[in-house]
Amino acid sequence: MSHNVLEDMVYSYKVPMWHNLTKPFDVEKTAVQILNDDFHGGFEILLRPVTVLLNGEEQETGDFAVVRSKTQNEESKEILFGYCSERYQPLQPHEIAEVFDSSVKKPAESMGFLFNGKDMFISFKMPSFEVVKDDELEMFGIIKSGFDTLKGTSLFTSIYRPICANTLSMAANWANNNTDGHGRGNIWNSKHVNKNLLRDLGYWASFIIEDAERQSQLLESFFRKLVDSPIKKDEEVHKILYEAFPPFSPPSDYMPEELKPEKKELIDHKNEKLNEIRDGIYSLFAGGEVAVTRDLYGVLNSTTEYFCHKMPSKKPIANSVMWGNRQKMTMQVINVLNDRISA
Repeated sequence: MSHNVLEDMVYSYKVPMWHNLTKPFDVEKTAVQILNDDFHGGFEILLRPVTVLLNGEEQETGDFAVVRSKTQNEESKEILFGYCSERYQPLQPHEIAEVFDSSVKKPAESMGFLFNGKDMFISFKMPSFEVVKDDELEMFGIIKSGFDTLKGTSLFTSIYRPICANTLSMAANWANNNTDGHGRGNIWNSKHVNKNLLRDLGYWASFIIEDAERQSQLLESFFRKLVDSPIKKDEEVHKILYEAFPPFSPPSDYMPEELKPEKKELIDHKNEKLNEIRDGIYSLFAGGEVAVTRDLYGVLNSTTEYFCHKMPSKKPIANSVMWGNRQKMTMQVINVLNDRISA
């Protein structure tokens, strides 16, 4: 299933979850309270020596198996997450929860375990702001930790609130595309071979809270500039969309004559699709089915409306909107808008 939540171990403060695995909680809780009271203590990460039969005897290889312990669920079993060397420093879920509480010093906004417990996330609210009247944008700080040998622990900010695998990926993808090195997007990450991983996580979590107001101001400034940049002529919108989705060039002359018609047909088809995208976004901006303001913020809203609700598709679009082609094309428009307000 797309939510990939372990045994319904997911917490959301007040906001209903689309997968309806559990009801939202009306009482604010710390991460430790959620882990102990609602997730029944969660689980532990165990390291067990790997052995090999050698000359008729079981001998340790020096490597270790990373094992997730049973949960309180009666049907739960231990699960093997992978193998590691002695350099691997596994964190425990309760340690992450404790560091969150002591460093962030805020109630958890959402929290959960994913993929049989391989991933853990905790989110918290950053300062929010109103872009225009009745249009408030919320920002979240997110701690994500992987308990297998492939993923480390990271801290990032996002406009998306994680409550499942899809929304966590959506939040992480937003962070990847909006990292500025000065408090927005990806803030910190480290692998589990770092002996000071837990300590460093605490330091960075405290730092991001102290710096939260500035981070919010950075994002607010971006949207304010969009609102304060009016569109005076429709030609401006067409220019923005052509910058974001430039047409493909004709096929090169340096190729066999026999292949040119096929190549030209492919390029013509791609350009036709781009025309449909540009026309679709423009029609929404020009007064289609949604009301948008005649400024750069209206261009952004028309873009997200088109890719999230209007662009035709033969398949479910959730993955594409979150981290696929639709998300990528939305970012192409955002990058053009950002260049304009930064010029």
